[in-house]
Amino acid sequence: MRQAPLHVTFDLQRLLAWRPPPLRFDDFDEAHFHSACASARLNHFIISGAIALLAYLLFLLADHRLIPDVFDLAVQVRVYWYAPVAVLMFLIAFVARGFVLALPWAFMETVLMMTGVGAGASLGWLLTHSSSPYAGLYIAGLVPIVVYGNLVQRFRFRFAFVFSLIIIGISVACAIRRYGQSLPFDLFDFPLVLLVMLMSGYTLIMNYRLELEERRRFEMAVRASALHKKLSASRAQLDLMSRRDPLTGAPNRREFEGYVRERWEALARAGGEMALLLMDVDHFKAFNDRYGHPAGDQCLRHVAAILQKTLPAEQGCVARWGGEEFIVALPGMNARQAQIVAQAMCQAVQSAGLRHEGSATADSVTVSVGVAVARPAEGGINVDGLIARADAALYRAKHEGRNRCVVDEPDMVPA
Repeated sequence: MRQAPLHVTFDLQRLLAWRPPPLRFDDFDEAHFHSACASARLNHFIISGAIALLAYLLFLLADHRLIPDVFDLAVQVRVYWYAPVAVLMFLIAFVARGFVLALPWAFMETVLMMTGVGAGASLGWLLTHSSSPYAGLYIAGLVPIVVYGNLVQRFRFRFAFVFSLIIIGISVACAIRRYGQSLPFDLFDFPLVLLVMLMSGYTLIMNYRLELEERRRFEMAVRASALHKKLSASRAQLDLMSRRDPLTGAPNRREFEGYVRERWEALARAGGEMALLLMDVDHFKAFNDRYGHPAGDQCLRHVAAILQKTLPAEQGCVARWGGEEFIVALPGMNARQAQIVAQAMCQAVQSAGLRHEGSATADSVTVSVGVAVARPAEGGINVDGLIARADAALYRAKHEGRNRCVVDEPDMVPA
């Protein structure tokens, strides 16, 4: 006996094993999905529902031709029963939108489904009360109702499936109700039922595909949003790293220069003063020679942390200037105030008790500070010039014995 080719057997097994993708996320994402779609679905319900209600009322023209014997009843059902309920639902959706959106999504979908079921049931009820020879053709009126529910209103698939079964049940019940009565055009009853079944099946397939695509778009949007947040966080982290000294974590030159430039311009407009402190860790080379460079790096980290703790962020900016040098910007401070801050920093570093047996100044790590102050609004000096004056003051602090602060005297600096 000739066997089927291997690839044919494999394809058949794969076909038999195929299952449609599930229309459900995990509980958290499922709740997120319905919450994210709730507002748009409510808007869609209001707009498409209003159009569908208009079409439902226009079917009175068909009622007049197909079931004239119960036309008054059709007017009563469509205009006085169904329409007021639908309008009331629209008003509630408009007036109490927040309340409606807070309702469980399954409850809302059930209410939406029942609007379609009500429309289909009204047609079946009118058909069973009519003795018109054309009443059997009325079953075809269930087709646009199926299309409305599955494709226009786009009930969620599980609700669309139940809705389609109910509409098919109505069409079958109507056909059975007419069966055996030798009514005109009764030969069309079951073909029309078959039409309703086929349209239900076709629209359910499309409904499934539409919801699947909607869920996939949502999933892609969630992933894109998460990726965007990660990229934004990474970009912020990279930006922060680019503005921080990698050794001490203090602001680097780039961050400091931006900070000073912004404050300098503001003070130029307001007429305030800007103070700069330039400081140096005393005998740092001797520290490295005695304890090693890793210990020197740790020393700089401790000094940076002490300086930043001494000066609140809202009062100024402490940055690493390079090597064992740190620089401090004190916008809005005069020479006396800056000197107090400098002395506090000197005292804080020495009080930390970081051992420095190679220092000729003290048994612990100390710093020397140069202070310079300028008034940006007066002109004649820029930031670089102010830094140069602070550097000159720092040189004097070292020359006078270190572990101290010296305030720059502008008249002592050569022009």
